[in-house]
Amino acid sequence: MKDSYLLPHIFKKIGLCMVVPFLALGISCMTDTIDLCLSARLPAIIVDIISDIEWFTMYDDCIIDEIAMLGLLISLIFIALSRERDEDEMTLAIRMKSFVWSAWGTFIVMTIGILFFFGMAFVHFMIIAMYLYLALYCIKFNFAMYKERKV
Repeated sequence: MKDSYLLPHIFKKIGLCMVVPFLALGISCMTDTIDLCLSARLPAIIVDIISDIEWFTMYDDCIIDEIAMLGLLISLIFIALSRERDEDEMTLAIRMKSFVWSAWGTFIVMTIGILFFFGMAFVHFMIIAMYLYLALYCIKFNFAMYKERKV
């Protein structure tokens, strides 16, 4: 019995449709080019507004950035963890090599960022680094699959 923990192929198409708007929304949130605010009262485990720490409380927040970040994460997961149409042992080997390659790439970039980014630039870097592993994997895997199919 072969167990596959991959999503059906249709999720890759859904992820590709979702990644562009959520990436644009995320970039506009990080660069403050969007003036849209959707306010909501949400449960929070910890709120630290300049060291006035509150635990397990309700917090009023503009949730556009959370929507952008969660949407981007879900779309990258859909792209990365979806089955290919012709999934075989070669595809699994390429998938594994791409995961390892993206892990090394992410570790190197994060090491450079930890050493050379400070203050709010470091916070922005770490937000981007959250998605770096999945993004590098998607790029490497699809490029390797393209090269394999071309041969």
